Amino acid sequence: MSQYSVRAEWEPLSAVRVHTPGVELWSGSLAPEANLFEAHVPPEQARREHEALVEVLAESHVEVHRLADDLAGDALDDLTRSVLAEGGVDRIDDVLASFDAREKLAVVLSRPRLAAETAAGGTDGASVTLEAPISNIYFQRDTTIVGDEGPILCHMSEPIRQREVPIVRRAWEAIGATFSHEMTGEPLEGGEFIPAGEFALLGVSAEVDGEEHVIRTSYEAGERLMRHGAVSYDEFGLVRAPLEADRRLRQDRGLGSRVMHLLGWFNIAAEGLAVLDADLAETAAVDIYRLRGGAYEHSHTTSVLEYVRDERGFDVIDVADGERWPTNFLAIDDGVVIPLYEPDADGGYQPTNNPTIEALRDHGVTVRPDGIGIPRAALTNGAGGLHCMTTPISRG
Repeated sequence: MSQYSVRAEWEPLSAVRVHTPGVELWSGSLAPEANLFEAHVPPEQARREHEALVEVLAESHVEVHRLADDLAGDALDDLTRSVLAEGGVDRIDDVLASFDAREKLAVVLSRPRLAAETAAGGTDGASVTLEAPISNIYFQRDTTIVGDEGPILCHMSEPIRQREVPIVRRAWEAIGATFSHEMTGEPLEGGEFIPAGEFALLGVSAEVDGEEHVIRTSYEAGERLMRHGAVSYDEFGLVRAPLEADRRLRQDRGLGSRVMHLLGWFNIAAEGLAVLDADLAETAAVDIYRLRGGAYEHSHTTSVLEYVRDERGFDVIDVADGERWPTNFLAIDDGVVIPLYEPDADGGYQPTNNPTIEALRDHGVTVRPDGIGIPRAALTNGAGGLHCMTTPISRG
């Protein structure tokens, strides 16, 4: 087993990778739809909120890896040199010598280009454009699955996000990790994966009128992980996205979709305690595969709710209809989570606005910080929560 591995979501989070957004976020902020964001993401507010998350992780004795720091050295210098050369920047060695790791990563992600007249020695000041910055990379979870056999490099479904993968690859290589599998050709994203000790679940494409409807991860991608030995859980469940049920409920609830990833409606807060949207979990089919003789064989098909609650014996917390990100919390230990709370008009915590957090506390779960979590604000406008913003390096 790799030292960079995760057996269960409730194991103590030993080390985690994050990226605090910087100048690259301006593109996603000003053109949210083109960058897959739900709304404008005010960059400075987002930076402050992210630093607050990092502070909570550090105070919880989690080793925090910054993407820039993991890349620091030859890997980051190579990436930076390439971007500067393409951008028409002279004296690249001087830039590399004077910029620190975070400044170099800002170059890589923002992709600056000097205007022709600037490069030619214009006297009206430098004119710089940012060419398709990589705005989504603060959602670190999506590009890597970390399972019981080690990290799995994903293949992003959206072209705009595929540029993140080579950067993340170099970060893993820089800390000495090897991949248990590298997905190619089939879409696979990390927000679909929930490890749970003896079993793990992977969200895959919906089935609509007998045809596969890929949202972020295909069924074939899940089959490949099993076929190539990328995971070795006793049981591996491929969860069909409950797309049609989500569409119906979305109209009734007046909220956005919860089925972009499995994480949008399912998570685990403690050993034996799942947090889920019961309406979706009851309709979502899961194909259960069992590991026999070193190979996975299909065992049976049931609903997610029946599998988790009845077959696996988990208690379940059913999230309220009006909550936007109730399952997008980060478990940092068995029964210890960092969630997002829905603030009132003054930014404060009101129990009536946050029934899932109240239910977690009623079940004995410790909520950090301060028993309430972190207020939801600018960062989630990018279409993700705290779980999405973190990649576990190791648990246990």
